[in-house]
Amino acid sequence: MSRIYAKAVMAGLRAYKLTLSPFIGQACRFLPTCSEYTAQAMIVHGPVKGSWMGVKRICRCRPGGGHGYDPVPPKSET
Repeated sequence: MSRIYAKAVMAGLRAYKLTLSPFIGQACRFLPTCSEYTAQAMIVHGPVKGSWMGVKRICRCRPGGGHGYDPVPPKSET
């Protein structure tokens, strides 16, 4: 993806962390956090697939849904 797109995604993440995140709470069970994971996935895999990966990750971020280090998988060349 282009550098401009990546900077826009990171700016959106920063805006989210400054405005909404303090009200929602910081109880993510994974590292990187769900918002950071979604931003990274959108940069690596594009806006559609990256957003879908973020939604799936947020659905796993619940009691009994797992925890720990869960990085964004690399983009496959297939």
